[in-house]
Amino acid sequence: MSSTNGPTSRTPIALRRPAKGLNQVFLGVNRANAAGQVLAGVTLLAIAIPEQLATSRLAGVPAFVALIAFITATLVFVVVGSNPIMSVGADSTIAPLFAVVLIRLAPVSTTLYFELVAATAVVTGLVVLAVGLLRLGWIADFLSLPIVTGFLGGIGVIIIVHQLPSALGVTSGGTSVIQRLESLSHVLGHLSAWSIALALGTLAVMMIGEKINGRLPWALAAIVVATILAVAGSLATHGVVELGAVSAQLPTWRLHWLSGAQWGLVATTAVTLVIVILSQTAATTRTSSDDLGVDSDISRDFVGVGLANVAAGLVGAFPVNASPARTTVARLAGGRTKLVGLTAAVLAILLSPLARYAHSIPLAALAGVLFFIALRLIKVDQLALIWRASRVEFLFAVISGLGVILIGVEQGLAIAVGLAILDQTWRSARPQMFELGRHANSTSWEPIGDPGVVTVDHALVVLFDNDLFFANAGIFRREVHTMMAAHPTVRHFVLDAVAISDIDFTGMTILAQVVGDLAEDGISFTLARVNVGVRATVAKSFDAAVRKLAMYDSVDEAVNAVTTA
Repeated sequence: MSSTNGPTSRTPIALRRPAKGLNQVFLGVNRANAAGQVLAGVTLLAIAIPEQLATSRLAGVPAFVALIAFITATLVFVVVGSNPIMSVGADSTIAPLFAVVLIRLAPVSTTLYFELVAATAVVTGLVVLAVGLLRLGWIADFLSLPIVTGFLGGIGVIIIVHQLPSALGVTSGGTSVIQRLESLSHVLGHLSAWSIALALGTLAVMMIGEKINGRLPWALAAIVVATILAVAGSLATHGVVELGAVSAQLPTWRLHWLSGAQWGLVATTAVTLVIVILSQTAATTRTSSDDLGVDSDISRDFVGVGLANVAAGLVGAFPVNASPARTTVARLAGGRTKLVGLTAAVLAILLSPLARYAHSIPLAALAGVLFFIALRLIKVDQLALIWRASRVEFLFAVISGLGVILIGVEQGLAIAVGLAILDQTWRSARPQMFELGRHANSTSWEPIGDPGVVTVDHALVVLFDNDLFFANAGIFRREVHTMMAAHPTVRHFVLDAVAISDIDFTGMTILAQVVGDLAEDGISFTLARVNVGVRATVAKSFDAAVRKLAMYDSVDEAVNAVTTA
């Protein structure tokens, strides 16, 4: 980690103090580090410009609108957000999510499409804002890492397929991945070798450059070189398509009242975006906060990203998101304060009149940038780790990714959420019950089979490793009966409830049945290590026998009590 104060420097302790509004913008900035923070801001902007221009292609909006989104989102988050260096702006992860859905109602670059995009940004922002204000950040952790890996990998494939026409120098139609690939198959005889060379060259420069020094603006350098080659060699006459006119423009009010069907599509699109934005923002702020050694206030960062989306919609832009890549670049460049983002945004405003010179940028070069971003979303190494750890979770990742690619983003997200629910239900409905024994010469109780662990005569001690609720209560009863059948001399049953955090009505009903079953055979039922919530639930049980169950603070105390009574 590089910084102005050396590779092991940490953020000044002043940054840990809570601050709000404009007071926090310059928090931690002093004469010694101000120049370094400004330089980190310049580096951030150098990375952001080509990325924002490329993302505008995914979003189906004019190139400068992406810069407006970046400037607006950055300024809002600098004032409102908590994380000192997190970069917010146009993001290639969510751009295809809303573009592929909203084009069902309006072609890109039309007035209605811009209105739909702006409305989606506002609705998305309001939901993310509400999540932050209500501190519902746990929603971001609902999807498991394998499912998110598959979902983002599917988005990466969509990005690549959508950019293939620009990289190949041909035109293609279709909205879905299959339709686009089929359309491409009919124009393979008209490929532009120069376009392919520029796309692959840009991708190669970024991949090699990242290994050399990830702080340097390799994307900007590659695009500048590609543009010079395109202009000097008149490559437009050889099938290389240029970006076209790019002019600086002022923010534009695009919000208008939509029809019921249009609002419905905006709302469903916003739900998709919210889940991705929450997940990516949470991951970005946690990682960067840990790297900087500062406290992470995820809820406040959700508020910042939510307001950034609302502001982006109000100025006629589109939904924005936290960027892990740009945030990492800001940190590696020595960024430690919000002066980094402020510098990038102000410089973007000052340099905006130069936007007209971007018209000669080859679309193939921008496609190369997006290929690089997409390949970072397709985490093959992560999938390999998932495969080695769990075949079932690997299958979930594959299904999630294929759902996005073959069926659609909305349906893919629904599949991902469904898989998450199925995964959690499957795990909860397959609890394990371990027989415990006392470790020799100690009061410690551990699973039978561990060295030095022995049973106690006439007592069966078991650990149930999940909550007791409707999905697994029947399994609990069957397991107890099976264990008791295998231990006919046992007179005391002790349940180690340390892993049980809750018992629902079905679970309480089954528990009462088990207690009654054992009582009929003259076997006592005792609870150990019961948390406060479960104690209260047991105390309010509809069954008198359950309410009278003895509860002890430790397994050893419970066993000693029942065997010496």
